[in-house]
Amino acid sequence: MIVFFFFLNLFFSVVVYYLFLSRYRELGRLGLTIVSTSLVLLWIGLTAFLLTALGIYRFDRVIYSIIFFASIGLVAFLRSRSYGLSEKFPALEIGKIELLLLVLFSLFSFYLYASFPTQYIDGGRDQGQYTIFGYVIAKTGGFNLDIPDSGLIRNIFGNSVLLDYQAISLDPKEGIDQRFPAFFHLLPAYLAVGYDLLGMYGLFAINSVFGFLSIFLFYLIVRRLSDPLVASAALVLYVLNVSQLWNIRSTLSESISQFLILLTAYLLQTFFKTKNRFLMSSIGVIFGISCLLRIDGFTYFPALALYSVYLAVVSPKYFKNFLSFFFSFSLVSVIAAIYSYCRSLMYIEAHWIYVKLLIISACFSIGFVLIEAIALKKAPTVLEDLRVWLKDRKKILRVLTYIFIVSLIGFIYLIRSNLVNEFSNSKTSDSIRVNFLQAFLWYVPFWLFIFLPFAFDLFLFRKNGIRTSFLFFVGSLLLFLYLLDPKIHPDHFWATRRWVIISIPFAILGSFLGIRSIPILNQKWKTSILILGFLSGLVYTIWRSNLILFRPMMGGYLEGYEQFSRSLPVDEGIYFTTKRSIASPLRYMYGRNIFLIQNSLEFLDRVPGLLKLDKKVYIIQNGDFSGYKSNLKFSKVADLDLKGKFPIESVYKFPEFLYHKNLDLQVFKIETSDKIPLGGPIEMVWNPANGGFLSKVGKIEEDGTISATRHRGPLVYGPFLTLPGGKYEIQFFGKNLQNAEFDVVYNQGSDRLLEIQKGTENSIKTLLFELKLPIADDLEFRVFVEGKSGVKIDKISLKRIL
Repeated sequence: MIVFFFFLNLFFSVVVYYLFLSRYRELGRLGLTIVSTSLVLLWIGLTAFLLTALGIYRFDRVIYSIIFFASIGLVAFLRSRSYGLSEKFPALEIGKIELLLLVLFSLFSFYLYASFPTQYIDGGRDQGQYTIFGYVIAKTGGFNLDIPDSGLIRNIFGNSVLLDYQAISLDPKEGIDQRFPAFFHLLPAYLAVGYDLLGMYGLFAINSVFGFLSIFLFYLIVRRLSDPLVASAALVLYVLNVSQLWNIRSTLSESISQFLILLTAYLLQTFFKTKNRFLMSSIGVIFGISCLLRIDGFTYFPALALYSVYLAVVSPKYFKNFLSFFFSFSLVSVIAAIYSYCRSLMYIEAHWIYVKLLIISACFSIGFVLIEAIALKKAPTVLEDLRVWLKDRKKILRVLTYIFIVSLIGFIYLIRSNLVNEFSNSKTSDSIRVNFLQAFLWYVPFWLFIFLPFAFDLFLFRKNGIRTSFLFFVGSLLLFLYLLDPKIHPDHFWATRRWVIISIPFAILGSFLGIRSIPILNQKWKTSILILGFLSGLVYTIWRSNLILFRPMMGGYLEGYEQFSRSLPVDEGIYFTTKRSIASPLRYMYGRNIFLIQNSLEFLDRVPGLLKLDKKVYIIQNGDFSGYKSNLKFSKVADLDLKGKFPIESVYKFPEFLYHKNLDLQVFKIETSDKIPLGGPIEMVWNPANGGFLSKVGKIEEDGTISATRHRGPLVYGPFLTLPGGKYEIQFFGKNLQNAEFDVVYNQGSDRLLEIQKGTENSIKTLLFELKLPIADDLEFRVFVEGKSGVKIDKISLKRIL
């Protein structure tokens, strides 16, 4: 019932603001609908954010805020009617057939976005952490991450057990129980709303709403810049882009950032000629919300500074409007910075080098705009002389601009990676050796990308692009900034998180606009190139996105966690694990009192101290304790089986296939024993695509075997075992194993048990290794191949021989 009440109030609020905004004749009916819906959606998020910050979030309070928001709009609408507002609504800005096709395509896109969510319940990386935070807010009303048993665990286990989790850290200035999330808080607030609406599905699918609205904004922006053909071509490639699909289906903040940029660009494009300072300030506030969402929001300051220069030179009569927009954006950014300092200080400190650059660029940008405003007022003739000088040299400046853009792209593609590798001390780092432009062209076809420089000519030197110049400056700056360095470890699809904010959409729309802007061709040739480029780009885009187009990622994780939680003992036990990826989900989503082990040997030595307090103790890991010589008894009580498909996490190539992202873990109850148990047999047999084995360059066959492709690298690695000391035999079965290399490592690959050995036989490779430690964590058995090796792994077996 409460969900129905929510949607009823949502609809009412959208209608009210549709009526209120109809006074602005610049908006067509479609624009009115999209903007009204967007404003209500932003209000919901800000309300949830404020309630979360105060620790009093509740879904009914969000509904009350919608009613309040609608009431404000209704009062404003009724007052405006009393001043003689015309009742005639704006006309539809596009044709009815065009609108029908757009709506049908948007519904198909929403199906692609919402029907195949990524069930990323994994505490190891950002998607899973956002999911956890959203769930915690919905259940507790805020970031209630405290753990009452922390003092007890620290007293008994010392540093052998961690008291924090990935992105959930202890504040050294607070008590030992106090924990804080290392993220900005707006996205988790939205996720909480999604959870309250539709449970975990709503939480996973909330970004699809922003993606759906972005479709209309993107189309309307390009439509005003060019024509329906260009807008339609750009829209299809934008929606079907594999990075767009991936990010909207995930619980990541980039989709909302993209939505805010497109909404701001559309509003500025619509109201560019207005003299309403309040309206421009309101648009600046909307754009400033980006700084509550991501730290990247502060990178917009240099783009706005460049935008201000452009307006001051090309269109100074609208510069005052820009000032209203810019300073309202700056005000919200300052508020966001203060909030971040108070509530996300540890996150700020963790990225302090980057934050310092952001602070410097923001201060410089604000000061520059202020000086520019004073100069425009005190010395207008200087700018007039500058405009005349630029006009006289327009042709040469166009040529120089084109040369500069092409040179910059050439530098990024041909020189940048080599220079960084040459001057870097860690020349083997994956994040350094990647050619980011080459990776970017996996998402934007290069035969379209080559037309992008012509779009710069449209925006910089032609009047018809001036209304959308905001999008140009934000898009171009972030495009080149994140091509130089995406600021994130570039395994797929993580590098595209930065690119999808605006770089990929801007490159797609800019490429098609560039085709329309080629100065030496007539309209017929431009249309032919555009159609040919679109059709070839569509084939390329579908080929890339086919990897995940109609496939949910990690589709069995939610079911696996819920089944596992039901199978665990109902007693109030304390759980321990070395696996970061499961610790925070089990703690904060499934209510298990779980801690992370940092040193297994020291931990096991201290377990009796906890057992003496009559506590029930459990450990979760992959591997048996048989043969561990101590006065402890280990009894298996449950399994944790998480299965789902996920793209190969390669940094050198586009992921060509999916692997089984699986975790096969076991829960053992730990009890004291009167005598040291005898060492039992340890024998394990794995299908290589299961049991915790992964691959970066291999193809997962239907039967679970892994075959080498044309790429070099780790064909098989895993399964991150915990094993007691002893002598072991590991055997690999398959084909062409003489073309592979093998080794054994532990402790997340930092320690080697067996040096790399070359395969000698075709179908089998046997390795013998000795584990001299009483116990070791995260043992990996790895297989490396060169390109086109023909290696295939059918089965892997392990047994203790002594």
